[in-house]
Amino acid sequence: MKEEKMRLARRLFVVPLADNDHGKSTMIRALVSQGLGRAVQLQRKGVRTLVSPWGRPIDAYVFGRSYQEVEKGAYGSVEGALDGNDSDWRKRELVIMPSHVAAGDHDDIEQMIDAAHSAGFDVICAAILFTWGDGDNRGQFPDIWRMGWDERWTIPNPWNDNPEGQLEALGRDLWTWICQALAS
Repeated sequence: MKEEKMRLARRLFVVPLADNDHGKSTMIRALVSQGLGRAVQLQRKGVRTLVSPWGRPIDAYVFGRSYQEVEKGAYGSVEGALDGNDSDWRKRELVIMPSHVAAGDHDDIEQMIDAAHSAGFDVICAAILFTWGDGDNRGQFPDIWRMGWDERWTIPNPWNDNPEGQLEALGRDLWTWICQALAS
């Protein structure tokens, strides 16, 4: 029988928030690549053993696309999607489940917060603040920021004609933030 190591641990459920074409998927792919220590060309949802910058393994389940894109239609609820994809999600140290932010998506976000809290996770809002010229998407977030998050993070994503490197850097930064939060 394999003996499990017991350690004091914080458990996180991170919800990257933005609509399509705001960089979520590229950031998540970069985050996973950083945690795996090798480049991932296409981030498929699944169980991952990621490694922190300090060498500590982190048991994670990572969704690569927003809940609304595939999971909602296939499972009908956030908890159904979590259970249907990973029956052990409640035992993981980290779950990353991105979401869209339109008004019609707010119930989904509330379901994420409720499911995560019911499993003992601290839930982190990772709002991607997309800016261009003199505008931004900040107006999409006030009702979302009022929800029952344990922490709220802002990921600044200024317009860039060639955003790939910027998005990869933001994904690596997000991985570092997650690892620091898990260690705190």
